[in-house]
Amino acid sequence: DWSSDVCASGSKQWYQRRVRGSFAAAAGVPDPEGLFELSKGDEARQQLIDNTTEALDSKCFGAPWYTVEHPVTGRREKFFGHDRVEMLGWVIGKEYKGHNPPQE
Repeated sequence: DWSSDVCASGSKQWYQRRVRGSFAAAAGVPDPEGLFELSKGDEARQQLIDNTTEALDSKCFGAPWYTVEHPVTGRREKFFGHDRVEMLGWVIGKEYKGHNPPQE
């Protein structure tokens, strides 16, 4: 198993940074290392706690779970599942073009 070789060689952190970096680059993150450093801070930790508390308070029962506020009515709508993203787009007034839209 190649992953145990990587871990055994002391290169685990290097490998994790490389994988993180490739995902971040594919997502268009301009400063992946800066983002990862921010993610380790107290503000990010508190945001995670707040988001988790909000999810539990709203009776979240799975992932992905979305809560959005309707831009006109202010009503908070809840959605569960990736198959509901199109409905989420309808609520906020954005067209959902699929998970892999054609490039224009």
